[in-house]
Order: sequence, then C-alpha cells, then structure tokens
Amino acid sequence: MSLRTITIDPVTRIEGHQKIEAKVEDGVVREAKSSGALFRGFELILRGRDPRDAQRITQRVCGVCPASHAVASALNLDSAFGIADRVPDNGRIIRNLILGSNYLQSHILHFFHLAALDYVDVTALSDYEGEDPEMRS
Repeated sequence: MSLRTITIDPVTRIEGHQKIEAKVEDGVVREAKSSGALFRGFELILRGRDPRDAQRITQRVCGVCPASHAVASALNLDSAFGIADRVPDNGRIIRNLILGSNYLQSHILHFFHLAALDYVDVTALSDYEGEDPEMRS
C-alpha cells in the first residue's frame, strides 16, 4: 500500500499557530511532525537584564499560560544560582498549587471558549420552549 500524507494546517481550537503532518501507511502512522511558527523572543527580551527579571517578564508574554512560564523561569533561576536542591518544601508546594490552578483555569477556558461549540448545537436554543424566560428571549 502507498504512503499517504495527512496535513492539518492550521490546527484550530488552540492558542497560537500549529501545523501537524502525518505519514500514514495501511492505517498506521509511520511518521508524525508538529511545528509552530510563533516566535516570542524571550531571549531577546531578557538580554542584558538582571536574571531575576525573567520570572516577572516571561509570564507576561503569554496570556494563556503565564503560570507555567513563571514557574519555568523560577526553576531555571534555582538551577543557575545552584539552589535547586535547597528550595523549601513550602516553595515547592506553592509552585505546584500555582501550576495546578493554572491547569484547571486553562482547561475550563479551552472547553468553554474554544471547543464547546464543537459539542453543543447552539442553534437549538432558537427552538427552546421551556419555562426560563431568559432562555426564550
């Protein structure tokens, strides 16, 4: 059987820009690539600045996942300053709580603002005959 290429470009219902390309043979994916062309320029923004600024600056580059950028910067600073193995337990707990909260917020945002229309027939509201007057208007 022949090798077939499937390309999805752009990938929708995500924040940012992404392309996926898969080579399929006999129903089996033989090769898959994912690529994005979004350049944020963290390295250029931070060049010449105090390294401690990274945590505050990088989280403002992305409106969707600021917490992960902030925590990644903090982890890198810990490593750069040689204290990665000495972060207090409370510090680790706070970071995990921040990431967990962002995980919940991100998934709620994704479902209700990006993907819900794929699952809900909003045109059905026009046929609504229930008792809720706000739904009928």
